Amino acid sequence: MTEKRHFYALLLVLCLTTLPWLGRTHFYTKGEPREAVVAQTMLAQNNLVLPHNNGGEMAYKPPFFHWTIAVTSVLTGGRVTEWTARFPSALAAICLMMWMYVFYARRRDSATALLAILVCFTCFEVFRAAYACRVDMMLALFTTGAMFAFARWVECERRGIPWLAILMMSLGALTKGPVAILLPCGVTGLYMLVRRERLLPTVGWMVLSGAMSLVLPALWYYAAWQQGGDDFLALVREENVDRFLGKMTYRSHENGLWYYFVLLPAGLLPWIVPAVWVWWRNRYQATWPIRWRELSPETLYSALAFLVIFVFYCIPKSKRGVYLLPLYPFAAWFLAIALRSWSERVRRVVFSLAAVVWVVTFALVLPLIVNKKSDIDTASDIRRMNLNGPLLSHFQNNTPGNPMHFFTINFYLNDGVGTWTGQEKEGYILLNEREKEAFLESQKDYTFQLLYMSSHKSCDTHQRVCLYQFSPVRSCSK
Repeated sequence: MTEKRHFYALLLVLCLTTLPWLGRTHFYTKGEPREAVVAQTMLAQNNLVLPHNNGGEMAYKPPFFHWTIAVTSVLTGGRVTEWTARFPSALAAICLMMWMYVFYARRRDSATALLAILVCFTCFEVFRAAYACRVDMMLALFTTGAMFAFARWVECERRGIPWLAILMMSLGALTKGPVAILLPCGVTGLYMLVRRERLLPTVGWMVLSGAMSLVLPALWYYAAWQQGGDDFLALVREENVDRFLGKMTYRSHENGLWYYFVLLPAGLLPWIVPAVWVWWRNRYQATWPIRWRELSPETLYSALAFLVIFVFYCIPKSKRGVYLLPLYPFAAWFLAIALRSWSERVRRVVFSLAAVVWVVTFALVLPLIVNKKSDIDTASDIRRMNLNGPLLSHFQNNTPGNPMHFFTINFYLNDGVGTWTGQEKEGYILLNEREKEAFLESQKDYTFQLLYMSSHKSCDTHQRVCLYQFSPVRSCSK
């Protein structure tokens, strides 16, 4: 009965601390509108496979996340908004927390599981990702969910085929790529071997499960290849193979091995601090078994999952804090074990305070700060000008394979910003303030008239945005 009460209370708290606040902030970084515009163009172009956006680009990620945004938008009025674009991430965070609670509560106890959820959800990185229109929280749900499903399957002596884990890996691959298959299979295979299960059956089960989870993604990849051809295949190779091997055509968040050793503790704030303090205070007491053979199955699986995910993401040069999201539930489990020696009264006060701080931050303080950074006002100014012609953009020395755009302006103009090719006859063009002179001097066949300059620096480029009208130079006839 206690487990049920905790379950429904937890669900209510998670919903109240996320769903009402998703639309309070405009897009203020280029990452969110870059994903949201894909769903926007899916609906506008009636193309759920491989829509083009930002002047003709293909989406860099598989489409499941964007499908969920499109469906949410259709069900709530047919228009992609900040709320509909962020709702899938919030829903994924809620589902992940609830699944995590059920997984640990049934294997340890309800109180420790609840403590782990409260730690996990209020960690800085997880709480932030739950409010963001990015694929990473949904990937974390499917990757971690597949691991939970695999762990239960192993518990049940591998009866039948692990259909739930296969489904989760399939959806994860449709969200970001094969990494959603590699990690669950790798963690579970290692867990089975540590339990002294036979090598060949273990490898066979993981290969079979991985192969079966590729069926649904393969259908989309084939359909997308039919539309995108060799350019699509090159994009897939760069995002899934070259990124891991450090052979990308452009630099993408490249950092050294040290990076995650700093970023992970930062992402676990504020709970890493009291957990380390409690551990240090009790360092001479046996608060949990030291030898891995004495660990409970759920704790052993959690330890292996944490280590495999951490090591895996340390290998590529490309490193970002959100890549580690799938390991946060397992890290939170160990933080909860360390924190459980606190008295119940201290825990209630601390977590109540944390909930209030996070909600006040995201619902009241953050909108006041970041809404001023957003380019929504610039987009609104341009829309009111009723431009009669194509609106384009140009960036000097754009990165091959990962071109820069005015992502936020483009989203708020409904994917209305194209890319300058030099073949246009007349229209309008957006330029960065510091790049405009070089561009204008290089275009001798056009005349340009400045129509507008934004009053603040763009949240995407950190420069003021200039709008010019252009037309071909008229030759003088004798």
